[in-house]
Amino acid sequence: MPGAREQALSMNTKKTVKGNRKVLLKDVAAGAQVSITTASRALSQPDKVQPETLARIKAAALKLGYMPNGAARALRSRRTRLIGTVLPTLEYAIYIRKVEALQRILSMNGYSLLVTASGYSLQEEFQQARTLVERGVEGLVLVGGVHHPGLITMLEENEIPVITTYTYHAEGRYPCVGFDNVGVASKAVGHFMDLGHTRIAMVAGITRDNDRAGGRVEGFKAALAAAGLELPPGYLIEKPYNVAAGREALRSLIALDRPPTAVFCASDVLAFGVLVECTAKGIDVPGQMSVIGFDNLELCAHFPPGITTIEVPATEMGEGAAHYLIGRLSGQSVSEHVELQADLILRSTTAPPPRAQAARKARAASAGARAR
Repeated sequence: MPGAREQALSMNTKKTVKGNRKVLLKDVAAGAQVSITTASRALSQPDKVQPETLARIKAAALKLGYMPNGAARALRSRRTRLIGTVLPTLEYAIYIRKVEALQRILSMNGYSLLVTASGYSLQEEFQQARTLVERGVEGLVLVGGVHHPGLITMLEENEIPVITTYTYHAEGRYPCVGFDNVGVASKAVGHFMDLGHTRIAMVAGITRDNDRAGGRVEGFKAALAAAGLELPPGYLIEKPYNVAAGREALRSLIALDRPPTAVFCASDVLAFGVLVECTAKGIDVPGQMSVIGFDNLELCAHFPPGITTIEVPATEMGEGAAHYLIGRLSGQSVSEHVELQADLILRSTTAPPPRAQAARKARAASAGARAR
């Protein structure tokens, strides 16, 4: 059971703000049961406030959606020329490619970029976005179209323009520059089917709170259904984006009673893992197993035997996001929904399934015998 102080804090934070008026520092102070001076000191000089008091004040500020006046004054009185972006991770090269393009265009137009990461957590993305707004960013670039409900509300209340990347919805709620994950996944599966594959598996990313991963799974399932192909149990595996996870997924797939002859991976990193495990198990690629990745990382062109993959337009997304925010902040008319193409890059990890290859060789041998 909460103590008297915690109950009072909860009651006060619920009663502090009525209607839609802007949350003030005095509201936070009342919610945390401290003076306005203490609340101000906690938010500007946290090292000078007792940890227990600081925790109460931060909890009240977060619950009320309080934005420090310093940032608000800065945005009203002068241009900070700062843009922020929150990435899912800083460990994946494809995001760095987008950030480099974003920063290049912003820098050419007199803006600076602040970069943070969320670890694929919507709550952490919200917290990082709050921090960026408190630092005075004038615009924000996000990844994907699924976000903490408080994040967009915060941006709207503070009149911070936002654009999302990596997804495209013609009539989506947010401005976007991205591509159709569903359609692109269908394109990859279609290539497998054109080669003659019917036993097609997928190693997907974690779909929870991730509409990019979810869209690719949706496209994969839709393509199979449209062709009248079944999705056997065990043919769809969700894994985090790392090489070890790809290797583990391939081990699970080849342990099935009827292993697949083709694997669509939702990222190149997962595809690397699948290919490494194929080599370890003596599985010939593409003779026995065909593999398609997703992203077209630089290594795909050099990783033996050259990986067939989907090319994500990371540079174009970064440039497009920068141009959108620069235009918005300059009062220009800008397109709010921009679709980019994500193309299938054919290399050497896809071929007809073993049975089709054997039949083709038999036909060729027969034709040669008749010719003799």
